[in-house]
Amino acid sequence: MPWHFLHALKDDDAQAIAGYLKTLTPVRNAVPPPLRYGIVETIIGKLTRPLPAALPETITFLDGNFGQSTSEPIRRHLPQQVLIMAQWLVLGLGVVLFILSGPRERRWPRRPAGWILLMLGVAGVGVLAFVLRVIYEMPASSFIPPEVIAKPVLATIHEPDPTTFRNQEHAAMVMRGKYLFSIASCAMCHQGNGEGARKTSWAPAGTRWSRNISSHPVNGIGAWSDAAIARAIRSGVSANGRALHWQGMIWDLASNWDEEDVRSLIAYIRTLPPIDRKVPHPQPPSAEDCEKATIWVGENDLPGCR
Repeated sequence: MPWHFLHALKDDDAQAIAGYLKTLTPVRNAVPPPLRYGIVETIIGKLTRPLPAALPETITFLDGNFGQSTSEPIRRHLPQQVLIMAQWLVLGLGVVLFILSGPRERRWPRRPAGWILLMLGVAGVGVLAFVLRVIYEMPASSFIPPEVIAKPVLATIHEPDPTTFRNQEHAAMVMRGKYLFSIASCAMCHQGNGEGARKTSWAPAGTRWSRNISSHPVNGIGAWSDAAIARAIRSGVSANGRALHWQGMIWDLASNWDEEDVRSLIAYIRTLPPIDRKVPHPQPPSAEDCEKATIWVGENDLPGCR
């Protein structure tokens, strides 16, 4: 759920979406609760990535509806919950065994100073456990303000130079375009500066990278006309006539955007600084591609599922 970008939604637009959702026909489709990795691997994985977002290396999607239309409770997550609880028990048992492993006469302190040190040690373990629990819950911890997580993500989106605005109308179009660039999650694939290169691998579609849409005339789309950019957004056709894969470029969803929004988005894209980065060409499906649709959050120029 790209709420980091949707955090930029204006109140009126957010309320409008909420109002529309209220009109949808009720559907009984019980969705299973989210599953997690184990405690140890989750904490280690997050400590090796910038907090508080702790973005994963890849995001994987699987086709199909995994909900159920009946009223019976969903028990698919129980085995994993049992395993996670077992990890907590093992960690707790490890602390107890560590205490009992020492000589009997040294297991418990005999002097007041020793009891003070023991209490301080227990308090330290408690604080450490709390910190690890917070890291384990991130970024879903309810006590972390969403602004703390969303701000650094939205800060990566290019801010236009006001001195380049031709007039007030052009300034309004560019800023409207930046707003659309943010909430439509364009930056999620093309990155905040438009350099692209986000990799996706999936057996039916092959390996592809999001394109460089900066203003570079060769490796970007600086040489494209406004009409060519509009056609790519709405019809999924590049300037040279190549069809853009619909599961890479969301042109099927963008085909109903109104003229004002498309023109505003183009006006903003024109402000993206030129970045001389050549993105690899799409690769046809091969045995090396991922069975599940996988998106790499970081840089990866290797074709296939690696």
